[in-house]
Amino acid sequence: MVRSGLGIIARNWCGAIVKAKGITERRKGEAATEETLAIRGALEMAQGAGWTNIEVQSDCKYVVNLINTDNVQECRLQTLLDDIDVLKKRFESCTFSFVPRTANSCSHELAQFAVKATRSFEWEGILEYLAKNKIFKMIMYRSQ
Repeated sequence: MVRSGLGIIARNWCGAIVKAKGITERRKGEAATEETLAIRGALEMAQGAGWTNIEVQSDCKYVVNLINTDNVQECRLQTLLDDIDVLKKRFESCTFSFVPRTANSCSHELAQFAVKATRSFEWEGILEYLAKNKIFKMIMYRSQ
């Protein structure tokens, strides 16, 4: 089995990072599957934080289109898409949009970091953590 990593970054309305999550797993997944898992993880993280109005951005246009289209039948992703459909209804407002990789590089770098991590992690008060952690600080600066 191959190690894979998912990176989830939550920003406030000003664009400041307020929460980050890295998920480390052992499996060989396709890009669309990994992105769909990350989106489901983002919704679970947002729900756990008690947020009510969210926008989920992804650099996988295919998955964003599947989520935003009704009556999609995608066998490989259907269970995950169904999970996302149930989760998104728990928010007052929940939108999904495509952003190019250049605008989403922070979560991509975090996913690469998660691949090398020994376990999954979640950070709140991320600004305090950034001041203390050189590795993550390098990821953040490199992705800007």
